[in-house]
Amino acid sequence: VHREIIKGVIPKHKELQDKGQIEITTTPYAHPILPLIYATDLAATGDPNAELPRRFSYPQDAIAHLARSVQIYEDHFGGKPKGLWPAEGAVAQEIVKMVADADFQWMASGEDVLAPSLGLKGFTRDSQDTVQEADQLYRPYYVQYGDGSPVGIVFRDRLISDKIGFTYSGMSGQEAAADLIQRLDRIRARLKQQGAQGPHLVSIILDGENAWEHYQNDGKEFLHALYRNLSDTPWLKTVTPSEYLEMFPNQRKIENLWPGAWFSSDYGTWIGEPEETVAWNYLGRTRHALAQYDLYKRKETTPEALAKALDFMYLAEGSDWFWWYGADQDSGQDDYFDFSFRSLQKEVYRALGEPVPDYLDVPIISRKVVSPTRGVQGLSTVTIDGQVAPAGEWDQAGYYEVPGGDEVSALYYGLDAKNLYFRLDAREDWSALGDDVYAGIYFSLPPAEEANAFSRLSAGAEQKTLLGFRATRLAEASLKDGQVSAHLHLADGRNQWVKPVPLEGVAVAGNVLELAVPWELLGEVEAGEAINLVAVASAGQLDLTSVPSAGPLQMILPDLGAITVMLEVADPQEDDHGPGSYTYPTDPVFEPRVYDLEMFTAGFDEKNIVFRFKMFGPIHNPWGSPINLSVQTFDVYIDVDPGAGTGRRLLLPGRNAALEEGNGWEYAVWVEGWQQELWSSDETGQLFQVKTSYKTIVDPDQQMVTIRLPKSVFGEDVDPTRWGYAAAVLSQEGFPAPGVWRVRDVEATARQWRIGGAPADTNHTRIMDLAWPADARPTQEEILSKYPPSQEKNMDALTADDFAQVPLLGVPLANVDARRRESVKGG
Repeated sequence: VHREIIKGVIPKHKELQDKGQIEITTTPYAHPILPLIYATDLAATGDPNAELPRRFSYPQDAIAHLARSVQIYEDHFGGKPKGLWPAEGAVAQEIVKMVADADFQWMASGEDVLAPSLGLKGFTRDSQDTVQEADQLYRPYYVQYGDGSPVGIVFRDRLISDKIGFTYSGMSGQEAAADLIQRLDRIRARLKQQGAQGPHLVSIILDGENAWEHYQNDGKEFLHALYRNLSDTPWLKTVTPSEYLEMFPNQRKIENLWPGAWFSSDYGTWIGEPEETVAWNYLGRTRHALAQYDLYKRKETTPEALAKALDFMYLAEGSDWFWWYGADQDSGQDDYFDFSFRSLQKEVYRALGEPVPDYLDVPIISRKVVSPTRGVQGLSTVTIDGQVAPAGEWDQAGYYEVPGGDEVSALYYGLDAKNLYFRLDAREDWSALGDDVYAGIYFSLPPAEEANAFSRLSAGAEQKTLLGFRATRLAEASLKDGQVSAHLHLADGRNQWVKPVPLEGVAVAGNVLELAVPWELLGEVEAGEAINLVAVASAGQLDLTSVPSAGPLQMILPDLGAITVMLEVADPQEDDHGPGSYTYPTDPVFEPRVYDLEMFTAGFDEKNIVFRFKMFGPIHNPWGSPINLSVQTFDVYIDVDPGAGTGRRLLLPGRNAALEEGNGWEYAVWVEGWQQELWSSDETGQLFQVKTSYKTIVDPDQQMVTIRLPKSVFGEDVDPTRWGYAAAVLSQEGFPAPGVWRVRDVEATARQWRIGGAPADTNHTRIMDLAWPADARPTQEEILSKYPPSQEKNMDALTADDFAQVPLLGVPLANVDARRRESVKGG
């Protein structure tokens, strides 16, 4: 039955298209990110700080992907396609001509591309999620490259599209369909308010395969209600992009199409992280080998073999392989995608009759990190003498106790401002392993262009020791004839360990081997970097054991820089309940104390303003964010002139709180797993994002998040000791309510994904824990529960006085008694 249904899918769609009811688009052949196939350099436009691979640029492959998609379309539908959905809506000015040359009349992308193409910082929405720049978003445009033909382009409304894709499945079909029509009506009202000349086009584009399996009865109730509402609403007309452009051919032109994708103004999901860099470099090496045949004509093969090799190459250029590399996405089986990606490239060589190079046997994705017996608790300064004395010198270090095993019982690792420290404990005396023994600590430490996958001794052997990650350094101790020495080696990218530098800090006594690696030998290393490490013990030319054997340990490099502390707030334990009544969502991912702040610190050094949040509960990453932070959101508000009444009182949208009258913030720091942003406001209180890069260091072992903001962002000669601060912990939410910036709703009763304990009003706060001293008055609970309750659903209709009033920390506050002022200043 299923096969019969599948057989009928394409004929049914062809029938509907032939009747004029639908328009069928196509996608480039193997779903590549066309602009990156054209040239990976384009990634630097949207993210100048992205880590880029060696340049990959094969425009002829991008053209081939388009040509093949047209041919496949013609074979199935009996005519040429008019519309193109570039894979992931990824576009750039550089691909416009090849799209036009393939005879496409229009293509599509997202609002995150349109905004920078028009010189906008982004499209803004009011508290009901209505786009304020409606006349600019809801229309098609034309793009043109040189003297090529113009191509129409439409841009999706991200929020409405994602409502269908991700949130309407949790509502009744009738309710969801009505909500969508209401949103379209609000867009219409906004266009009228702007005096915009129509008709306008709202483009709703979504991942169809992601949606319907989550709807009851596959979404039939929603779809029936939606189509009925669309038919019954006189001011709405459903239309295909081709029909619209035929009826209204005179449209605005975009001079330079920004390089980005349908959900972001960059290509960060497919390029920019270390794993992705390696993957692109693999692809580049394979394509270069193939180019000897099809481009440079230096080698020859049969037309059939070349066609087969090119097909495998095109398949390897697909975007989905790169989607799963890096920390920003996790399929749960990324190693399978890694294997398939490398297998396709092997087939390129086999089709050409070439030997398959060894690098394609090396996984790009590291083995999963092994949990230590104890993570790093703090800084350790160790005397390198092979003695576990004085007692306690390794107490702050992380360690892994080896279950079973014959040679090694434990691996310790720690650090201070001068050195990395390692300790490897053998089951017996190290001398019992032989007269020629090696103990190597392999670790990864960016920045490094080259990395090796195998141990030093096994690289040339038939049986290789796979380290399980791409190691950049090797600190190896050698025990020969009772003498011990050590060297630091550098990976050359070809599984050779080169440029040995002697290490003075090495000692062995009995079964304990200690080793120190000075930071000065490792170059500039940034706090927050993840250091993977594995130890390998060897005797003679044979590796005996790896520790751990299942995968690497990982240490997050803490912030070693000394700061001048200007504010330190010891927050009470078990006050992670907002105004006193809030309870955690019921899903197990919300572990006890995850929102319970222990200490908030504000300080500075020569170049940075530094904030630290230390938590009573765990900081973990169940949803796979790129910075190792998922569940919490951290806000810091900075008032550069407290008491002056300048700045914005309302906190970021959805927090439902405001600074006390007389204060206002000029800067807001917003940190969560997928957003690390700095915001400011103008004289009218309108928000705008400050374009800057800052460092967020997530240290799960110490349950701490450190934020380092460059002083230069705030201007010259700044004095942060005169500023006022407010800091809060909230619950991160990927699918927030309308007008809410990615923090979780609070309802009367806790549910799987909802906080419980809300009062019967609409303007209660979403703050779980406020940085506030235990002895300060009023208390956190009093601060967050004191506001005039409202039933107003439109938050834009409320003012700062309608929400909980948050006092500032670190400065004297106006109109408070001396006791309160002293407690707040003292923190």
